Amino acid sequence: MFLSRGTKCLLFFAAGGGGDAATASMLSLAARRVGLKSFVASVIWERFVVDPVPGPIPFEEIVGGKIIGNFSMLVNGFSKAFRGGREVIFQAAKTSMVLGEPIAVVDLVKGVYGVMKGLEEIMSYFGCETVVTVDVGGDILATGFEDDLWSPLADFIGLAASASLNSVIAVHSPGSDGELSQEYVLKRISLVAENGGYLGARGVTKEDVENLEKILEVVESEASRATLLAAKGVWGFTALRKGSRESFITPVNLLTFFLDAKTVASLNPVIKEINNCEEIECARKKLNSLCIFTELDLEEEVYKLIQKGVEINGNILVDIKKRFKSTCKTLTKQSSKP
Repeated sequence: MFLSRGTKCLLFFAAGGGGDAATASMLSLAARRVGLKSFVASVIWERFVVDPVPGPIPFEEIVGGKIIGNFSMLVNGFSKAFRGGREVIFQAAKTSMVLGEPIAVVDLVKGVYGVMKGLEEIMSYFGCETVVTVDVGGDILATGFEDDLWSPLADFIGLAASASLNSVIAVHSPGSDGELSQEYVLKRISLVAENGGYLGARGVTKEDVENLEKILEVVESEASRATLLAAKGVWGFTALRKGSRESFITPVNLLTFFLDAKTVASLNPVIKEINNCEEIECARKKLNSLCIFTELDLEEEVYKLIQKGVEINGNILVDIKKRFKSTCKTLTKQSSKP
């Protein structure tokens, strides 16, 4: 399919963090059934319902991890983080608990450089030849300028790091995260194919579904659940993220598309802007300067409201994004005046 001759070990990297580790684990277990060694890696960034403190979790806030290198760590089912005076059990630790094995994590706080170096350290540690960067939904294929895009920051950092390592991008369950539509993600996959970047595709098996069901009993992931819904024959819209988004479930949610990372990155007009970022704040500012809204912008505004005792709902989330876009466009117009 997408494997180079002689490949013996794959590292499945959940680029978006959180629940993407569930699907990365499902794919890792599938690889083992055909005789390959495989391991799971992830960034550590939880949605605000799990961890209201904005941004990815820094390594220094993690308890129970084992350092691999300067930008990587192993976590297990007992690992946790302490942020903002509260205990956070992040999804990578929950995934480790279900699988009964350590999960590797990379330092997203250190931007593209941190993720790239972290993946290199993990590949060396496990003896893997190939990184398979897993994105559930397909936002990693975005340009950054789509109106329905909510969370490009982690995905774009993961894409930039993956492209530098000649990795494979695995887009699973197109449109399932309630951001880009399924039709749009498929169009982007077609564009990648037109440019020679299509490597293969795979449909989930009954055993994959059984494994994913077990994982999602513990791991929280709305997007990954779309696969289970599709496997049960669901067809139609389902709401996500407190009703701020919705995804359309079809049998396409049972597919994983494997794409060349360099080709995907070449079709992204903003990746070159963040390639040299050694801090996540650098990447966020670069995207903001282009009026691209990120998940970090959303979390910072949500955190302010939570501290004031405001109950967050879908309308509030949509309003935060609209205000950012409106303010950014106004400032851009003003700065362009002579």
